[in-house]
Amino acid sequence: MQIQYRLPDNLDQEINELEGLIAKCKQGEMSPAELKLHRVPFGVYEQRKSDTYMVRVRCAAGCITPEQLIKIAELATRYGSDKIHLTTRQEIQIHYVTLDNLIPVMRGLKETGLASRGGGGNTVRNIMSQEDAGISLDEAFDTTPYALALTSRLIAESDSWTLPRKFKIAFSGSSEDRGYATIADVGFITRIKDGQKGFKVYVAGGLGAKSDAGHFLLDFIEDDQVYAVTTAVKRIFWKYGNRKNKHAARLRFLWNTLGPEEFQKRFDEEYQAVKTQNLPPLTIEAIDNSGRSPVLREGKIEDQNDFELWEKRFVQPQKQKGIFSIIVPVHLGYLDNAQAVRLGQFLRPFGENVLRMSKDQNFLIRNIPETYLGNVYLFLKDTLDHFNRPLFIDKMISCAGASTCQLGICLSRPAANAVIKALSRYEIPAKALDTLSDIRINISGCPNACGQHPIAHLGFFGKVARKGDKVYPAYNVVAGAVVRDGETKLNEKLGEISARDIPAFIQEALKRYLSKSSEHKNFEAYLEREGKEDLRKLCAQYKEIPSFEEDKNTYFDWDSDKLFSVADRGKGECSAGLFDLIDMDLKMIEETRKKLDAGEAPEKKPEHLRTIVYYAARALLITRGCEPKTEKELHENFTTHFIHTGLVAGRFQPLLEMARERNDASLCARAQDVLALADRVKLLYEIMDNAFQFKINECAALPTAGVPQHPGAFPSREITTSPPSLPKIVKDFRGVTCPMNFVKTKMALAKLQPRELLEIWLDDGQPIENVPGSVREEGHAILEQKKINDYWAVVIEKK
Repeated sequence: MQIQYRLPDNLDQEINELEGLIAKCKQGEMSPAELKLHRVPFGVYEQRKSDTYMVRVRCAAGCITPEQLIKIAELATRYGSDKIHLTTRQEIQIHYVTLDNLIPVMRGLKETGLASRGGGGNTVRNIMSQEDAGISLDEAFDTTPYALALTSRLIAESDSWTLPRKFKIAFSGSSEDRGYATIADVGFITRIKDGQKGFKVYVAGGLGAKSDAGHFLLDFIEDDQVYAVTTAVKRIFWKYGNRKNKHAARLRFLWNTLGPEEFQKRFDEEYQAVKTQNLPPLTIEAIDNSGRSPVLREGKIEDQNDFELWEKRFVQPQKQKGIFSIIVPVHLGYLDNAQAVRLGQFLRPFGENVLRMSKDQNFLIRNIPETYLGNVYLFLKDTLDHFNRPLFIDKMISCAGASTCQLGICLSRPAANAVIKALSRYEIPAKALDTLSDIRINISGCPNACGQHPIAHLGFFGKVARKGDKVYPAYNVVAGAVVRDGETKLNEKLGEISARDIPAFIQEALKRYLSKSSEHKNFEAYLEREGKEDLRKLCAQYKEIPSFEEDKNTYFDWDSDKLFSVADRGKGECSAGLFDLIDMDLKMIEETRKKLDAGEAPEKKPEHLRTIVYYAARALLITRGCEPKTEKELHENFTTHFIHTGLVAGRFQPLLEMARERNDASLCARAQDVLALADRVKLLYEIMDNAFQFKINECAALPTAGVPQHPGAFPSREITTSPPSLPKIVKDFRGVTCPMNFVKTKMALAKLQPRELLEIWLDDGQPIENVPGSVREEGHAILEQKKINDYWAVVIEKK
């Protein structure tokens, strides 16, 4: 029985490569910004505390074994902070890891079958499933094996790491959509049709600064089509997604750009292409949820009433007779490492399939025979604080906010703590709070929705507000979301309040609902009928805030002794990718041009011109799969890919040699040409499409007459071969690792006409195992694949 995804075969190699890049960065051979391009797809994000990082661990379907939990907590203790953090996407984060300790953490995770690869960046992210999959009374069938198998397949594919933006997938077992399939890039909801297992499919949903519910795509696919459908959607995203504007790069923006009919048309084309390739379906291994009966001494329960209250709040029967699941409240997702280790040790005797992470940042213990409920109760009572308070309190969700996140505006977690503290005074009786456990209250520190506020029944997201000449922390108030198959809708903004007023506002909102709850089926129904109007009126009551002189507290965020400011707000790293590096190079050109225009320090003019030539030549090379190690190699690559192709005029070529040879007098004499070269590169960037191609008709804005080509003088490892029966182009990709070898192959194919041939040379091992398969998935034909000494020659016919 497999309850974990399979790690990609090349993970060791990728970790080793990242280790080398970190070493280069520390030695000053690579900038931190360049390193970011490589570390973010490994799930490594810089935190607000200088030189510390968060590592996000992939836990497909929220699955984690007791041994893995122990290992993560031990790694956090040794290399990070004293707590682990459960996320709203069923992952675990280790915080405050230094640059030197990133690689030991990754190797430690691998030892226990886990990885942070794909925890961030423009990648296939953690695949979600409802935490009670396999044990739920209302599910059609268990979605966990599908989430695990799909994870294993996708993270082994090179194009999963070079997408236009993040790509999120989710599974739900029923129309209640507890896995959030209707707000994912690709969402699957179980169905049974004529006795056949299958799924209903949604696409192009997602949360963020501009959230959107998913759109219906397919009413029913048989369960062996999950991989094919996902691959078709991923290919559409890879080909047509907006790579240049990260703020409009998610799949939902592509849906809006193309429109439903065109998106459906392109999906149908890709889906048929995938099916003609006869790719093997996912290998689905059923998971046993029957429970284990270890030899444990029965504990003595002294307070039977407290035990029964705990059962009522946290224990649910599974569909397996006599077996139960138990919610373990984790305060805003943060758990002491020592408590995590103890939990793992306690659960060991119950086997590997005993624990899941939920989207409300709690744990769900599963497969516990009724006999052992007392043991679990006593363990939790001895281990956790507040283990038996109303579940509503510990289902509240908050993102990390400005405490650690570079993008955070408000301290959302301290705000949530203030709410919890207020609720724990029980002005609203505990018995009443127990009736509210189905309500979703979510707080995000900024509009980016990491706290999932767009799908909250009652949500808040941080903003900067102003009174007079002072700014203060505030929250937009939203409400009314529904997440359900065929009914999903995001909430709407009702008003705004100061951060200081959040505890009182939530308490008053709940009191208003409780006073009318007998008239409504639930909180969702109350909001739809009259609750949103009640909340609008309540927001109006909190509109006026005191001046700074009257009450300074409003101008300080929760748990902060500093006057509120966003001056130290950083730049988010979630979308770190190719275009970030291009933008940095172009920015460097602009900054240097300003120095030239200012005319300051004339003796530095040659240095400024050399800088412009360097960054102009480098900026777009990454789109051609080039990573030059020296200035000479950089200039050769630029000549091959931009001057010899006519994209840049040949008259600019001498500038490269002048800059490299420090021929300052000649370079200064052609200063206007240096600036024209920079303008040309900027123009190319502006007209480049999402597949890194240039619209040649638009390139004519500048002269393109070039100098004679001299392949021998500019070795490009590209050979034009003559008999027509042989491949037209040979590309030597030996020494190029995954996924860059696949990127280079795509670039080479893009230059060919249909039915033209390309021969590529690949190293043995991961390159030959991955690249041909990825090429086939693009629709091209592999005509020949043969080993020559220690490398492989692969002949490709372009589709």
